[in-house]
Amino acid sequence: MKEPLIESKGIKTDEYFIPPFELRKGELVLIYLYGGSHYYKIKEDLTDIFTGKTRHENVNVFKALTFAKNFKESRFERVFNPVTVGKYLKRNADLYVEPELGFFKENGFSKNDKVGNLDYSQKKLLSLYSVFTKTRDIVFDLSGEGPVGAIKTFDFVKDQIKNDGAAILIDWATDMKDDCDKFITLEWLSV
Repeated sequence: MKEPLIESKGIKTDEYFIPPFELRKGELVLIYLYGGSHYYKIKEDLTDIFTGKTRHENVNVFKALTFAKNFKESRFERVFNPVTVGKYLKRNADLYVEPELGFFKENGFSKNDKVGNLDYSQKKLLSLYSVFTKTRDIVFDLSGEGPVGAIKTFDFVKDQIKNDGAAILIDWATDMKDDCDKFITLEWLSV
């Protein structure tokens, strides 16, 4: 059996409990947080733990995961020097990994397209693609994506981690639970 990347004995606060779980190479774990205003704060807290930014007494992070951040562009940059896909990859991807041309074709954009003009799912895929040039161990979300984009993003991640990678999906929907290795549900302690 492969060594765990993350071993959680449970994450408990005054408000909620995330049951114990382990993340090993080749696995995709879904942590289901329900929908609501709490989602973003809890997602941020969990992301900080799994990426090693914050230490939690009940969680051993043997190998920190990387979070695929959403694309942001300043207003000045958007107007005077828009970021192209090629420029984004130069800034955020491993320069020694040659971009796969099929990735661009499959997702409907080229290196010369302005990232600001891409739809939300295309931006998410571009962010994930750049992270996967550096590591195969990630934490991600599907926030802001429609059903079609979410499935495409999920399938992309699943394909990327199948050969020696691992991922934690933090989500407010259960649509993907049957396609994950483990399904962990947040438990509310106070109502």
